[in-house]
Amino acid sequence: MQISDFVELINDNEELRNKNIFKGISGFLVSYIDTTDEWIVKFLDDNNWGAYAVAKVKTKDLNFLHSYPQPKLSKFHEQINMPDFYTHTELKLPKFKEYDFVKIINNKPEYEKHGVKKGMTGCIASTYAINGEWNVLVSLKPWKDADIEVHEDDMELIDISKQ
Repeated sequence: MQISDFVELINDNEELRNKNIFKGISGFLVSYIDTTDEWIVKFLDDNNWGAYAVAKVKTKDLNFLHSYPQPKLSKFHEQINMPDFYTHTELKLPKFKEYDFVKIINNKPEYEKHGVKKGMTGCIASTYAINGEWNVLVSLKPWKDADIEVHEDDMELIDISKQ
């Protein structure tokens, strides 16, 4: 294995579980620590595309999947050289899942231009977020829905069992 290879975690351990990094998650090799036979890995968040966590992992706990595409290698190096790269040390558990009912709790111009305002309700229409934004269907009228991206901090889960 070499730097920038795409790998999968094949064994769990308590330290990684505490960071919400579990067996089956994939990521990219960032650097090798020869003295401990460990890799620093950038694990990708399947629930929030664009989010990641950096962690050390023993070589025996990783499975090689494929090499990073050569045309995109400069972007990889750019990302790992960003000043805050190593501050991302754990993955957040997702706040929502597909088909959850939510209430919009903040007004924002990008929502209002679609007719969506604070207090309106909708349904999560995706299995993942992108940079913290979820695809939400909000009913505006019986015959019209808004299909918009809403940041997870701008909505709350509605417990339909109490309705």
